[in-house]
Amino acid sequence: MFRGLALDRRLAPVLTVVFFGVVVSTGVAYFYTKQNLEELALGRTEQTLGFFDREVTARVTEVLFNLRQWRQEDVFRLALESPYSYLGLSALEAAKRRLAGRIRRADYDRLFLVTPEGAVIAASHQDMEGAFTVADRDCFKRAMAGETALETLAAGRYFNRPVMVIASPVEGLPGTVLGVIAMAADMDSFAEGLLRGLTKGNSDKGYILDSRGVVLASPSIAEAGKVWPQDRMARVVESVASGRTVAYDGEKASRMLAAMTNATTGWYLVLEADESEVLRPAIRLAWISGGVSLATLALVALALLALGRAMSGLRQSEEKFSRLYQNSPDSILLADLETQRIVDVNDTFTRRTGYSREDAVGKTSRDLPIYVNLEDREKFYELLRRTGRVDNLEAEARYKDGRLAVCALSGQVVTINNRRYLMNIIRDITELKKMQEMMIQTEKMISVGGIAAGIAHEINNPLGIVLQAAQNLAQRTRPDFRKNVEAAEKLGLDMRLVGEYMKARKLDVFIADIQSAAARASAIIRHMLDFSRRSESRRTVCDLRAIADSAVDLASNDYDLKKSYDFKKIEIVREYDEDLPGIGCTTTEIEQVLLNVLRNAAQAMAAADLPPDSPRIAIRIRNLEDRERIEIADNGPGISEAVRRRIFEPFFTTKQPGVGTGLGLSVSYFIVTKGHGGRMSVRNSPEGGATFIIDLPKEGGLEN
Repeated sequence: MFRGLALDRRLAPVLTVVFFGVVVSTGVAYFYTKQNLEELALGRTEQTLGFFDREVTARVTEVLFNLRQWRQEDVFRLALESPYSYLGLSALEAAKRRLAGRIRRADYDRLFLVTPEGAVIAASHQDMEGAFTVADRDCFKRAMAGETALETLAAGRYFNRPVMVIASPVEGLPGTVLGVIAMAADMDSFAEGLLRGLTKGNSDKGYILDSRGVVLASPSIAEAGKVWPQDRMARVVESVASGRTVAYDGEKASRMLAAMTNATTGWYLVLEADESEVLRPAIRLAWISGGVSLATLALVALALLALGRAMSGLRQSEEKFSRLYQNSPDSILLADLETQRIVDVNDTFTRRTGYSREDAVGKTSRDLPIYVNLEDREKFYELLRRTGRVDNLEAEARYKDGRLAVCALSGQVVTINNRRYLMNIIRDITELKKMQEMMIQTEKMISVGGIAAGIAHEINNPLGIVLQAAQNLAQRTRPDFRKNVEAAEKLGLDMRLVGEYMKARKLDVFIADIQSAAARASAIIRHMLDFSRRSESRRTVCDLRAIADSAVDLASNDYDLKKSYDFKKIEIVREYDEDLPGIGCTTTEIEQVLLNVLRNAAQAMAAADLPPDSPRIAIRIRNLEDRERIEIADNGPGISEAVRRRIFEPFFTTKQPGVGTGLGLSVSYFIVTKGHGGRMSVRNSPEGGATFIIDLPKEGGLEN
């Protein structure tokens, strides 16, 4: 009874510590995940603004293209060339019918034909003919000078509200302009569908402004034509200049504003919403961080869908395709379908890959070379031949400067000037893949904290009983213990003979094995508990060189490493910078991290199919600008990509059963990233073997 009470008293502080450890780790996980999701929410607003910009550009570009096509039609040229002749009058009537027909098949409000004097002689709506003159309009003057021009008016003469006018010259003999064909669209009608698609919440609003702050289009018709106050326009200019979302105090709640300038029109495109409404999904989804992955995939799917629709529309003409081709945020190359030789690349391709247009044109993608694995190229062309298109095929690319990137390849066949070409779209998803890996790793680390606490609660009770029972059994069978001798004499037993019997039957060995196995189970539980609570040890200013030397000494004297892997036969190469300052860290924790990595390196080299003749581990410590870096490189077999992606996962191991628990490297990752705000990664060395990289910040934390 009293033994049970004593056990309860010993367990109470342990369970209390476990409880508070779980509370702390849960709180840290919540705020960390909430911060990440808030950043993603703001990024989604900026992506929506980018989508808004592309849609505006696409619609305006379509109008520009149509006007350039229509101005070449003979009926308009004849109507302007001799409007009073019999042929001219017939052409004029035909022009009116054609303009009216075009209006019925498009989103434009008005189409009209203008003489060099600015008079409207033909229009899609008869009441416009002769009703006003446009001779003083800037877009008319520019069109008469031979330019297709766009002008936005705060109030049109015909509409009396904000209107967009696009004018294009109708040319006669070379160097002469016979007149102008123009399109006029009410800005509210033009932008209604775009603005409606942007508003998702009660406070979301989208606006189109001109450079003076005049509202050209908004969700409320009453705002059209009004001028925004200077303080409100200042926020728009600030957001455009910084490329970031701007927060400010609204009349009833905190608001957020994101803006950018549309390159085609010069308009300001603005999104506004209540801050609480923008960030509410982040708060709600903080506890189910898996939703972040789904949201990311949804955003990528929307972006791909929008890009697909835009490209489908752009295939209508070479001119329309060319404009968006050069402005695409993705790398695009055009290759002759028969020879597979590149005929053109866009600016994004040259900027991102480092290959100039001259480097690429005339070569195949095999010649550049941009594919790391040529099997990916063959797979791309095989899919293209079999299905006619390729969507988001992942492949590894090598840029001109040697950088490696993960890309999503899409491709389809387009026809330009009666010749078939392959349009290959290369989207760099390296950062997206890194973010996905980081989020998956964070989710697993968080979940293990809860699992560890539960396991400790369920196992510690019986484990404590086993340890105590083994200790009591060993104590009560000692022949030199007085109480044991007295109890044995009362029963007529010789305690010395009992001791000899236990040795003869190896009962003492069995008791020692029980204690050893229980101690190993206790060590595994302690490893798991490292995930469920922060270390409470205090940081001090440490010398990483001394810590590294101490870790090597520990590895050299480790019984398992000496017995199974002969660690002392491994050559240790130390490369330390001379000017290493002290850095704030917990010595024992960093020492444990280095010991785990050294143990992993020794085991990997010993388990290789072809172990190195002269096993070597190089330890490099570098002093960088904002951090100190530790590199531990071996000359073993290296790490496959599949293992590299999972190497820091809890309980993941490639060793034989009984060799490892799968917690050493995951605990090390947790200590470096969570405990010290640093970074830990692994890569294969060019000269062979694996290299673990540990970055510890001099101040604050590093972005993972």
